Amino acid sequence: MDGATISLKSNGYVKQLPPGLRRALAAGRWLPIVGAGISAAAMTEDGRCPPTWPQLAEQLEKDLPGRIYAGPIDSISAYADTYGRSYLIERLVELLYVNEIQPGETHKAFAKLPFDTVVTTNFDFLVEQGYAEERRPCVPLIGESQLAIQHRPEATYLLKLHGDLNHPDQLVATEGDYDGFVRRNPLLATYLSWVLLGHEPVFLGYSLDDADMREVLTLLRERLGRMTRPAWAILPTDPHEEAPKFTRRGIKAIVLDENPKADRSAVMAAFFGELRTIWEHEISSQLKGRSDATTAELRRRPVAPQLALFIASRSLLALYRDFIFPVVSRTGLLALGIDDVQARDRSMTPMAIDMALSKAAVIIYDMGPGNFLPLDYVLTKRSGAPLVMVSGPDDPGLAVLVSDTTARPLEMREWPSSFVPVLLERISEEKPDLAPSSLSSGLRQLAGKGDEDQLLWACLALLESEVRDKEGSSMSGGPIEHAASGGPVDRLREYLGADFDPMMKAIRLRHDMMQDLRVNPRELKAAADKLLEVVQRRHNLPHA
Repeated sequence: MDGATISLKSNGYVKQLPPGLRRALAAGRWLPIVGAGISAAAMTEDGRCPPTWPQLAEQLEKDLPGRIYAGPIDSISAYADTYGRSYLIERLVELLYVNEIQPGETHKAFAKLPFDTVVTTNFDFLVEQGYAEERRPCVPLIGESQLAIQHRPEATYLLKLHGDLNHPDQLVATEGDYDGFVRRNPLLATYLSWVLLGHEPVFLGYSLDDADMREVLTLLRERLGRMTRPAWAILPTDPHEEAPKFTRRGIKAIVLDENPKADRSAVMAAFFGELRTIWEHEISSQLKGRSDATTAELRRRPVAPQLALFIASRSLLALYRDFIFPVVSRTGLLALGIDDVQARDRSMTPMAIDMALSKAAVIIYDMGPGNFLPLDYVLTKRSGAPLVMVSGPDDPGLAVLVSDTTARPLEMREWPSSFVPVLLERISEEKPDLAPSSLSSGLRQLAGKGDEDQLLWACLALLESEVRDKEGSSMSGGPIEHAASGGPVDRLREYLGADFDPMMKAIRLRHDMMQDLRVNPRELKAAADKLLEVVQRRHNLPHA
């Protein structure tokens, strides 16, 4: 991470990100700090774009005749002095098209990145509108009073450092606002300093002469001193060759496209898309479920997925674990609650939830009160994939908007007879069919790429699903959970015959990998190849 300026080719903007910065992304340790440049591609329905800071100042100066221009903040301050703060706010709303502007592709691409915390000095609403269009939960934080809000694990918290136009008393726009910011907001400054102790500040949409960026950097250096982490600035293009000047100010600049005429907004949107891809790839190995089998499902590629993911309030999930989870095995799937999905660091929770939603074979969504994941967010992530909706008698409001829901009785005594069998039938109906051609193709791809761990997990998942189908609830936790009890293991040995030993060896290897223990590569390859032969034979799949 000691290279100050890194240039990346336009056909792969993240390829040469410093390894340390990529690891920080995978660990959820980026703190994006979003500036006005991100909003350049936003526009109104009739094609008007918001002004840049110099253009905004030029518009304000038209109402301030006889002045010598001294920069955007000076113009804003002079306007407030002349006409008053209330009129300044009204004029900013008008000039920035606040009530008409729509997020651009850059905002939408950025909103697909599930950072736990984002900082912005913009006082428009385009970042949160981008999250809204992606149906991603976003909680704006404005002023010190909101810092104590209990964090929801699935949400992105947007710290609006300079307030917004809906909160004029919190707005930081004039010289007086800037000069007294830290003194008036000591808790906010302390909070940001605390977050940055464990995060890499990454500036997006800032130019070298941006007063907001200089203010944030000054705050960090005053508060953290030598503990300040390296600051990065992502520049879509560099037509004015500013990257070396960033270096002199202690900021490591990454120029994404060497072509100075490249479309800056398109470059940033593509970059954010690539970030999403590598983040998904690198975080997979850090996800955990309640067992080795469910952890492997979260980590492996979606070849014949086996997870039945339950999303409900914590109180309802406790009931599902008692009544439903033990018998989900009758469908051939593995039950997992959304609150069981874990990542190594709390800041990675939003991405972990994203990954679980995309990797589940079937999702069971209970519309009862207290469900912390919004339905529209889940629907967006599933994109038409299997989803079973459950509603109770006390939550008809959402149920009337969704057809074909499974009724959950209010009385617990009715669950075993009238709810559990119906829900299991619905899960079985929604379970994806395993077409032999696509299954064979998926396994061959894993074998061809030399991904022995992925191949072993996929083959083992198929065998365990077969066992669950055969044994029903007596094997509800998967074979490894029953290794100490003679009866089930004896039945498993009898059912599998000569395939018993390869399966047990694969279970041991998977356990070692899930516990981050060292596995001999040759032993892993041999076990994966053998298990592939077993699956191909038992499922009548063509050999490669």
